[in-house]
Amino acid sequence: MRRCPDCGERLKGDPDRYGARCPACRGPLYDDPPGRDRGLEDGRCAVHPENPARGTCARCGNYLCAVCRTRWRDRWLCTACADRALERNEAVPAEASAHLRQALLSLGLGVGSWVIFLFGMLLAGAAVSSGGPGLVILVGLLVMVSPVPAVIGVGQGAAAIRARGDHMILATLGLVLSGLNVGSVIGLLSFGFALQT
Repeated sequence: MRRCPDCGERLKGDPDRYGARCPACRGPLYDDPPGRDRGLEDGRCAVHPENPARGTCARCGNYLCAVCRTRWRDRWLCTACADRALERNEAVPAEASAHLRQALLSLGLGVGSWVIFLFGMLLAGAAVSSGGPGLVILVGLLVMVSPVPAVIGVGQGAAAIRARGDHMILATLGLVLSGLNVGSVIGLLSFGFALQT
């Protein structure tokens, strides 16, 4: 377990998650006390060969000195790799997984709303032949409930499309399925009201 060199606070877990400062005293965690070298054995910085290496870049593997080491999205990178990642506007792993989650949720809710709707339509056929009032009420409830997951699916699909991640096709399919369900229910209800008037 690592300790803060200034206050002696015990730092549990991965030391990189605290950043460059102690959470208790805000003192620097990675600055070496005078006369102490924590460099890697025989490692020299790729950019500053006169400096001993303090670690390696998480992307390219080059040695990094204390001057070059850049903490970017919970990883230590060299400045060249950090610049490349910024130029490409790379998504954070959390953003990429959120985009996938939104796209899959949109698709699942769209499919689920259609399953509920089509089950209600099958029961409507059974209700017409049997004429039971309980079955008619169940059909009405199923048809009225089916747009609820579809509306949530529209929101999730729109959010995933707006994020412009790697799963645009899934998000678009979910948005289309959910939107078609909402439109179908609105059309069916409008047609029903028009027949009654």
